[in-house]
Amino acid sequence: MTTVLQGTGEPIEITPTDATRIIGERINPSGKSKLRQALLDREWEYITNEARRQVEAGAQVIDVNVGGKGIDETELLPEAVRVVAEAVDLPLSIDTRVPAALEAALKICPGRPLVNSIGGEQKILAENLPIIASFNIPVIALCMGQEGIPDNAEARLKIAHQVLDAAVKAGLKEEDILFDPLVMTVGADDRAALVAFDTIQLLRKEFPKNNITGGASNVSFGMPDRDTINASFLTTAAVLGMNIPITDPTNRHLLEAIFLADVFRGCDRKKRSYMQFIRQNLPVINA
Repeated sequence: MTTVLQGTGEPIEITPTDATRIIGERINPSGKSKLRQALLDREWEYITNEARRQVEAGAQVIDVNVGGKGIDETELLPEAVRVVAEAVDLPLSIDTRVPAALEAALKICPGRPLVNSIGGEQKILAENLPIIASFNIPVIALCMGQEGIPDNAEARLKIAHQVLDAAVKAGLKEEDILFDPLVMTVGADDRAALVAFDTIQLLRKEFPKNNITGGASNVSFGMPDRDTINASFLTTAAVLGMNIPITDPTNRHLLEAIFLADVFRGCDRKKRSYMQFIRQNLPVINA
């Protein structure tokens, strides 16, 4: 099965057997005071520069999230989606769980965006799923339910089945459901990464044709040397089946981790993409 996304440019086809794709995470004010203030002040050049940087670095989808203290998502999200869609021709991932904000953003977003996200909570399924179905667009299904995020892979898989069933009954196509195993920080839970890895493996086994995503940088919150942790997690997660992670493509270490994953997966023919990346990023040595 193939998930098709589109911005103002050519459509993008995403399948688990292709090279790993990237959803650029940088337009998200969580923990980014400058970005939050830029959103509040409608400094759109700052926002569009973040989008363009990610496109130039290799992202295939741009996530747009405006959720933050003092921000009215219903008012601001459509504006942010509009300016980003005008600045880049890639598909957008509209990142909100606020129904009014979601609907307002979808009404003005060109092409075929991705919605990030829904879960198994009754309120979310009742309010957000009909909106997504009415636009006939793909959505990320979180492995969390009415009681929150389970602490084991088997329970997360069960929720994935439930959300998929609800989405299909609402009218979505099965290929338009992407799964998110939910990546939590190892700083708070020693088993967080292991449970995420186990969930990815179960999802890939149960849904071999569906795409799997996830916020890879979540794993390192509160930890030192976050780049190293994130890169190690990304390579492992991608090899296990996370084929369209949400990450920062402008970070060389994280991008290299993804290229390496494709080498290990055997889907980078003759290692061309990896070797090209390495040649382009060789350090300059002074004579």
